[in-house]
Amino acid sequence: MRKLWIHIGTPKTGSTALQRYARARQPYLASKGVDFLVRGRRGSYNDLAVHLRREKRRAAAEVGADIRRRIAESEAKTFVLTSEMFTGGDPALLREALALEEPFETRIVGYFRRQDRYLESAYKQKMKTGKVQPGFQNYIDKFGTAGGEYDRIVKGWIDGWPEALFLFRRFEPQALARGDVVHDFMGLLGLDIEADGKPPSDEIANPTPSIDLLDLMQLVARMPNVDARKVFRAMPVGELPRFHGRAMNNASARALLARFEDGNEALRRRFFPDDPQLFATDDLDGPDETIATPAFSDDQRRIIQALLTAVAETAAAKG
Repeated sequence: MRKLWIHIGTPKTGSTALQRYARARQPYLASKGVDFLVRGRRGSYNDLAVHLRREKRRAAAEVGADIRRRIAESEAKTFVLTSEMFTGGDPALLREALALEEPFETRIVGYFRRQDRYLESAYKQKMKTGKVQPGFQNYIDKFGTAGGEYDRIVKGWIDGWPEALFLFRRFEPQALARGDVVHDFMGLLGLDIEADGKPPSDEIANPTPSIDLLDLMQLVARMPNVDARKVFRAMPVGELPRFHGRAMNNASARALLARFEDGNEALRRRFFPDDPQLFATDDLDGPDETIATPAFSDDQRRIIQALLTAVAETAAAKG
């Protein structure tokens, strides 16, 4: 029986690094009987995940048909379907879209980081395209904390695929093979990429830019006829200053984690019964890290907004 691994993220747990590795190392993986179902130039099936979230069954079924065709034409023994957005959809709808007739030995893998860190990363992600103003509470007020309800997410996947083995992986350096998600996931597949001389690149796959750039993206998002997502993707983010500091202090982080205490305890009992807690929180006992705060004043933002608008209008007139 062939194997099917479904990697469900979560977002900001190294999914981009994993998918980039799969694209770059396709010949190596194929030689090991592993077929990452790469989606065009991308490594992930985020488009399928979006269809599932919006319950667009027909569009999802079309992607599912393509996946079935690729599996049928492949000689691989192991397949990997990946999207960091699968956690936001209904697992039953994914099963319906795939409509797999061939029996598989199925493994579902999710990487989870401590909820305060996860929601903090989600906040930064939303700022990239101007969907939320700087200030972590603005994110919570607008989007809530449902993404951190890992017990609910895990239960949904176990109920949707009861015959599959669910693997809960903690996205913490000490919990990952060689402290790296690529080594860790490939190890789950039975590969020793270090011994095979196929380690991942040292390049940071999806760096988070500075709070000032994220602040400026709010201005870009307000401009008419400008796609903030495309603007951000066109920027050399890896060459620009990185995000430093936290979005909340230690007391706020502990208060946030308290919301998930019961669910985390249930997950600990199920997956890590020998551990005292699901996620380590020792870092919250020390001094507070600096809170990342934009440096621009309101007057400076007005000037920059006017400049951006003038540049866009001038470019449009020339075009």
